[in-house]
Amino acid sequence: MPLRLLCLVLLALLACAPGGFAPGSRQRLDTRGSLEAEAAKLERARNSRSGRVDTRIELGTVYYLLARDALDGQADEGRYLAYLEKSVEEFVTAVELDPRHEEPHFYLAVMDTYRGDLRGALRGFNNVKRLNPSPIAYTNIAEIYVYRGRPDRAREWNRLGLRKGAPYGPVIFNDMLIAWKEGDIGEARRRFRQLERSDPDMLRTINVARLPRTPRSFEEFAGYCCGSPACGPYMKQRCIDLALPVQEREISEETLLKELRLEIEAKRRMRKVYEQRKELEIEIEVPE
Repeated sequence: MPLRLLCLVLLALLACAPGGFAPGSRQRLDTRGSLEAEAAKLERARNSRSGRVDTRIELGTVYYLLARDALDGQADEGRYLAYLEKSVEEFVTAVELDPRHEEPHFYLAVMDTYRGDLRGALRGFNNVKRLNPSPIAYTNIAEIYVYRGRPDRAREWNRLGLRKGAPYGPVIFNDMLIAWKEGDIGEARRRFRQLERSDPDMLRTINVARLPRTPRSFEEFAGYCCGSPACGPYMKQRCIDLALPVQEREISEETLLKELRLEIEAKRRMRKVYEQRKELEIEIEVPE
């Protein structure tokens, strides 16, 4: 299943990513209620056939979107942590069931991006590429380099993806981000208009979460990015240049500590899997 790219805000299971990298094409879910209903349906499916990796990945994705809604939409840290724990559990179990499946690594890298761990996200997207060296894996890595402030490396990986056959949508999206990161608003607007004509759905997602509507201008897209904790902090200076407020992720020290504990346990379990599958050359770094 091909992975689209990585962009960023809320509500839908789908395949894409401006600030939402995402795999395959999944059903769109447009409200909190539909997400909860989908989670209940997938829980029943998981419980009736617990060995189905795809079911666990879909359920983990829905839990992640519910976690994002709880924190970004409701500022409910308890509910956020509950859904985050469920999401991580599904993805790690999927790895244990099928160590060769790239999608759990993809979503865990998306989570790292949202949490501000770009080093972990880059490692995760490189693992995705090792397990499935598809053209889109290269454009996902390119997007991470934009957020890390390395437009030169982002351009290099984007071109690699294009040469290997990546769809034009993710490539143009990254070109738009690169131009914006470099302060070339004219080029960013031109790339936005290209994307608007050729693949407007690419503009509807940030970090696997659905925007309320398709942006009608580059400035509107930038407003959504700057207003998302999964995008704005990485484009902070460029948001300031456009006089757009930047939304940081606001959580307590206690919640940060619980996130770290979840991450340590997840990485510990995954390292155990790949220590027995060294031929896959997957890198798992457990935080100290």
